[in-house]
Amino acid sequence: MATSIGEGLAYSYYSGYLKIVLPSLAERLRNNPGIKHTKLLIVIPASGNMPKKLQDVQGISYEGQTDKLEIDRAGYPKRCYTNNVYSVKGNKVVADLPALLSTLQEMADDSETTGFTSAQLAPEVAKFTEALKHILEQKPELDNTYDIRYFDEARHRIRDALTAFVK
Repeated sequence: MATSIGEGLAYSYYSGYLKIVLPSLAERLRNNPGIKHTKLLIVIPASGNMPKKLQDVQGISYEGQTDKLEIDRAGYPKRCYTNNVYSVKGNKVVADLPALLSTLQEMADDSETTGFTSAQLAPEVAKFTEALKHILEQKPELDNTYDIRYFDEARHRIRDALTAFVK
């Protein structure tokens, strides 16, 4: 049971996105030549601070998207899901920055309304990460479909997290 904002956001990320896109990821990559890694790289900066676009990070370029997945979901017929493909040091990788983490940053920015402070941000990102790992570990059907890279920006850069994945 979720007991924190980070844990609740982790379950939302899983149920609203990962459990939908991960089972079909390898199949949807078949039309994307040059991708050696068929896992979704989930990139989680410990601070929760993320660039608006991953390709804005030096050394990372946007290469396109995976084939789309269309499903009927939550009253939305043929809802479309894709994943972005990036190039890092000449290697193509499918990566995602969990957009839900920007909610934590926005809550901290609007602390007068939310009561959530910037001091709570990093601990909630850590709870998000641990909860997400726990959720995915309970789903054996999703083994080998993802890799979570949680890192401290004081020591590593986003590009370094992606580079370590493609080695």
